[in-house]
Amino acid sequence: MLDSRVTFHQQLNAEDLIWRYEQGEREFGAVDLQQIDLIRLNLRDINLSRCSLDWSNLSASDLSHANLNRADLNHAKLLGTNLTEANLASANFSEADLSWVNLQGAILTGADFSEANLRQAKLINADLSCANLRGANLTGIDLTGVNLCRADLRQANLSGVDLSGANLCRADLSGANLNGADLSHTNLYKADLSNSYLRQVNLENAFLKRASLRRANLKGANLSGAVFREINLSIVSLSEFNLQSVLLSSRINLSSANLSEANLSKAILTKSNLSYALLHETALIEASLQGANLTDASLLNADLRGAMLKNSSLSDINLTEATMPDGSVHP
Repeated sequence: MLDSRVTFHQQLNAEDLIWRYEQGEREFGAVDLQQIDLIRLNLRDINLSRCSLDWSNLSASDLSHANLNRADLNHAKLLGTNLTEANLASANFSEADLSWVNLQGAILTGADFSEANLRQAKLINADLSCANLRGANLTGIDLTGVNLCRADLRQANLSGVDLSGANLCRADLSGANLNGADLSHTNLYKADLSNSYLRQVNLENAFLKRASLRRANLKGANLSGAVFREINLSIVSLSEFNLQSVLLSSRINLSSANLSEANLSKAILTKSNLSYALLHETALIEASLQGANLTDASLLNADLRGAMLKNSSLSDINLTEATMPDGSVHP
């Protein structure tokens, strides 16, 4: 009679595992499967939780609905593997190759993907909350609607990635490459984007309350309708922004933002809310600020040469030593 369970830490070769799976066995938890080759196999619903799969090759296999909770897949190959709706919580995929893998609807909470290759992977609606993606290659990946709350994405390559509608609240994106990424309608509440690369990024209608963009490069970004309340944007490059044609219901909210030393030259900030903002030594040369709310804003040593301030609210504004639109210096 077939033994229905695999003994804790038992070693199995590929032939034995495949035979037992074909006989109906699904429970292979805590098995030593290091360097095993399980290529192009149907292993749906298999339980490989807590298994050691270091340096294994699972490429092109069907592991949909599988349980790989806390499994160790360090340096594993999973090219084109089907892991839809699999449980991969707290699994270790560090330095693994998961290019073209299908992870749609998978549970990836707390999983370690540090330095992993996830190029062209599908992660639509996956749960990556608290996952470690530090230094991972995420180029060409589809992260639409993904939960990345509290995820570690430091130095990750997300250039050109579709993150529209994703949840990135409290995520660490410091030093990440997000050039050309789509972050429209994304939740970036308290996210850390310091020193990140955000050139030509789409942040339309994104929520960035209390996010940190210190020293980030946002040149040419689209911020139409984005909410930036209480955000830290100090020493950020914001030149070449196009915020024109923003609807009344989606005005840019930079209330209480720290924009000290930022480059806002020629930025279009018409009807934006800059009340209580810190604009110390900020470059606002030829900036469009018509109808903007600058109540209680501090523009100490700011450069406003050629700036347009028609119909803007300037009550209780601090213009000490600021260079005014006509080139004169305010006392």
